[in-house]
Parts: sequence; C-alpha cells; structure tokens
Amino acid sequence: MSRILSLLLLLTLPLVASSADKVADFTLTDLDGQRVKLSDQLKKGPVLLDFWATWCKPCLQELPHVQEIHTKYAKQGLQVITVTIDNPKSQAKVKPLVKTSGFTFRVLLDGDMQVRQMLGGKDIPLTLLINQNGEVVHRQLGYVAGDEKKLEALIVEVLKKGVKTSPPPAESKDSDK
Repeated sequence: MSRILSLLLLLTLPLVASSADKVADFTLTDLDGQRVKLSDQLKKGPVLLDFWATWCKPCLQELPHVQEIHTKYAKQGLQVITVTIDNPKSQAKVKPLVKTSGFTFRVLLDGDMQVRQMLGGKDIPLTLLINQNGEVVHRQLGYVAGDEKKLEALIVEVLKKGVKTSPPPAESKDSDK
C-alpha cells in the first residue's frame, strides 16, 4: 500500500509549480460577460489567482480573506482574480453569492474546468500568486485558517520586487566622441 502511495506522490510531483514556472496564458469570461485575458492583467501588476466553487466549504472560508487581501493591496497594483469552476447549472448561484458577500474582486467563469485542468488538476481551492513576469511564485492547494497570513507576506514581497528587468545596456564610450 505504501508503494502505491509513493508512486502516486511521484506521479503528481510534476503538477506542483516551482517558483520558476511560467503560467500559461488564458482567456475567460467574467460575471458581466467581459472576456478577461491573464496576460493583460499581468501588465497591471502581479496576480493573485484563486479557484473556487459555491459548493466548496474550504473555498467559502477562504474567499473573505481573499477579499481582505484585495481591499488591502489593490491600490498597490495587486490584481485579485477568482475563478469559479461551478458548472453552468450551478453558475446561477455565483453572482448572488458574490453580491451578498460583498466581494469586489473580479470573478471569472471556468465551468468546463479547462483552465483549472490546464494548471494541473481539478482540486480546489487552488491559489496561485503570479509575479508580473508571469512566474508562479506561490502555489497552494486547499485552505487552512492562517494560510492567508503566509500568502500576505509573499504578496508584500512580490509587490516590493516589482517586475524583474535586465539592467540597462552600458553606454558606449564611443558616444562621448
């Protein structure tokens, strides 16, 4: 039995993002019917991407903390985007939940779970912190009370670093002539 578990663990290791992994670009529709492209959001700042569903209890526990992070760091450039994997049948519950909860972050629809699966699986909640270079700097599957404190510390670090750019080219000495 332990060999089977070890094998399963080894098979899932490639799904875990390392800090150097680039996230694949995608486009989804938000609750207002607007198409949202991840790469366009990354131009505005780092992105906190959170996958959830209306029927997921840990997700519903996590979302108020996601809202707090959005409220606290949006003016500093953090783009908070949540993605619901509710299927078309249960998507009717999403907008009322968002409104009654007072959530102001952007909510995208991934009812067929293509984007969630593209990112390695289907389990939720899944939270990704993506820097402006499109690199996943943090990946968290599941939610336990207190996880938001660690996440917030990472967000502060990413916001301080900003976009990593290469140094400007050295000026040629010939230009002085």
